[in-house]
Amino acid sequence: MAKIRIRETGEVVTETTFRTRNKKVRPVLTAGISKERLDQLGADPVLNGAPANPTPPYEYSYESGVAQGEDGVWYTVNSVGPVFTEYTDDDGNVQTVEAQTTAYRARVDADAAASARSSRTSLLAECDWTQLSDTALTTEKKAEWATYREGLRNLPSVSGWPHTHELPEKPE
Repeated sequence: MAKIRIRETGEVVTETTFRTRNKKVRPVLTAGISKERLDQLGADPVLNGAPANPTPPYEYSYESGVAQGEDGVWYTVNSVGPVFTEYTDDDGNVQTVEAQTTAYRARVDADAAASARSSRTSLLAECDWTQLSDTALTTEKKAEWATYREGLRNLPSVSGWPHTHELPEKPE
């Protein structure tokens, strides 16, 4: 969604908000407001700036503001998060950046592990039938499926769990 910077206040709003605020302006604002029309209304378009380069899974990119480039054009500024600062909580305990980072990473890991375990459980459930005694599979195929299922069950102990693990190959 396009963003627009209002010169008088420095406020940055979406095109929808800008249109709503200027719905009584004549001539009516049509789709794709031109730079010239924005200039008449005391506003500037905000273009997408360079993306930030976060390192997953613990960092992410977020839009942290706008800045005017050397070319006079306004661009979004993208930063890497999360950003923690030391503070004192309501109980008088100092919450250090290191403690917040450790807690955040533990939460990210726990969420990723829960999601990966859920996917693994679904994959196991999809092939439960292969281990029934009355299945039409050959002994060889049944063994292939048993190996696959064992690989799924062992996933939490493989390198890269839960962020960058590889699933075992599913038998045909």
